[in-house]
Amino acid sequence: MWKILIADDEPKIRKGLRELVESFDLPLKVCGEARNGLEAVRLIGEEKPDVALVDICMPKLNGIQLMERIRENHGECRMIIVSGYNEFTYAKEAMALGVRNYILKPVEEQELYEALRSLMEELTKERSRQRFIELANYQLEQHREYLQGVFFNDWIEGRLTDSERAGQKELLSVSIGQEAELVLVSIQNNRTLSLRMEDSHISEDVYQFALKNILEELLEDCGPVYLFVDRYQNVAGIFHGAGQEPGRRQRYVGERLEQILGGTCTLVFRSCMEENFPEVYGEALQEVQRALECRPVVTEAKKYLYEHFREAEIDLNLVARSIGISPAYLSRLMKQELGMSFKDFLTSLRINEAIVLMRSTSRSINEISDMVGYKSQHYFSTAFKNIMGISPSEHRKNIV
Repeated sequence: MWKILIADDEPKIRKGLRELVESFDLPLKVCGEARNGLEAVRLIGEEKPDVALVDICMPKLNGIQLMERIRENHGECRMIIVSGYNEFTYAKEAMALGVRNYILKPVEEQELYEALRSLMEELTKERSRQRFIELANYQLEQHREYLQGVFFNDWIEGRLTDSERAGQKELLSVSIGQEAELVLVSIQNNRTLSLRMEDSHISEDVYQFALKNILEELLEDCGPVYLFVDRYQNVAGIFHGAGQEPGRRQRYVGERLEQILGGTCTLVFRSCMEENFPEVYGEALQEVQRALECRPVVTEAKKYLYEHFREAEIDLNLVARSIGISPAYLSRLMKQELGMSFKDFLTSLRINEAIVLMRSTSRSINEISDMVGYKSQHYFSTAFKNIMGISPSEHRKNIV
């Protein structure tokens, strides 16, 4: 039901207009009658009518002045002039103020009906349009982070024109500025974390969500931080970078990520501008991919360990001797290439195998300890708890 206000200084006119309006088969309700312009201003503020029938000549505030007030403070209210003056000047002023119709007294029933019916259709369409806009804005707000991720991937992949980029930035409330910084994080070499994820059935999506939250917290002093997952499953982002050297920030964030995640991530920071963001991202991606490529000697050591990690006598010296390099050199290379020591890599292989055996067999903890290369169940339990956070027996209970 739409609300209509009648503003006229003649009681008979107000009564006649009310009776006419109420006789129409329209979703309209008279919410008030005003005897002068000031009273109309007050009633419009209180009742918030959708339509106002306004006389031109009224005391205290005439119709033109009243319509100016309505336009300034209640722009959503539609106005119809009902006047005894057939003056072009009045009509021109009224139209300039957004008046839909100018009806002369005495009012003809059909003319008023058609004017109101037309306004009802317009108001109904406007309300539907407003509801659609509100729904679209709600959906946009609910999925803003996802849509920003799509936008940034389209940007770095070169799928947007300058005008499309500008339009989407405004729509998604993305504000970067000229002095920006790019961050790119890969966890492909974080084997300790991968093992935990496999055991706890944490999906990669959930992990990436957690990583983005951690990065947002670590970079909270950098203003808005826009993080997304690229097509290589790296977490990438861009933010306001002024105030600190990228190298210093990279060291700080890298150390904190190691502490929180319990492993090593490949991390790259780069200064950039909005104009060269895709190019700088490409350079950072190449650096990450180079960092993830193991040297042949490390690949050979890994292959040997995959084949022999179940043997209790396996150690750094034995593996180094088998591939013809010094233990110290192999240890240093594995730390550089894998982000973890020889001992940690061997331990992760053994604990991963132990978990598989717990799930697929009914063998005792002591038997499993022996099968994955531990001479002592005590050492096995200690290593298992260091990686998984719980003892082997607790883990088996969880499986059951």
